[in-house]
Amino acid sequence: MRLSVFLVGLAGLAACGTAEFNDPVDLDATAEQLRTLDLLAETRREVDVAYRDLPFDSGPVYVVAPEHGDLHTYSLTPCRNGTRICGGAGGVGHLTRTPDYFKVTGAYAGRTFYLSPGGDGILEWQGVERELAWN
Repeated sequence: MRLSVFLVGLAGLAACGTAEFNDPVDLDATAEQLRTLDLLAETRREVDVAYRDLPFDSGPVYVVAPEHGDLHTYSLTPCRNGTRICGGAGGVGHLTRTPDYFKVTGAYAGRTFYLSPGGDGILEWQGVERELAWN
């Protein structure tokens, strides 16, 4: 099953190429690109975007994460501006996108949320990373 998903993803990535056969090719740059290209990670990211829930696609995100031995909940709601996220405590944070996460900083004091597609991620608080779940 994994092999078939990988091959479909690889074929999809190949189909997106725009290079013509007559274009000049810089072989050194191509070799460097091939050394740094991680096809498995790229394919996983494409599958995540295509088939898994993404944060903020349907509005607010509710996060559950352990702190002090207890589960704490957080509400992250998109503000009027697409890159601003309002926290439940009145804080306004900033949303950035990394290859693997939707990163929310500033919505809650001292906390950074890394939300990955599908409902999980990481809460960074006081230099410690904790697993989280979001819905």
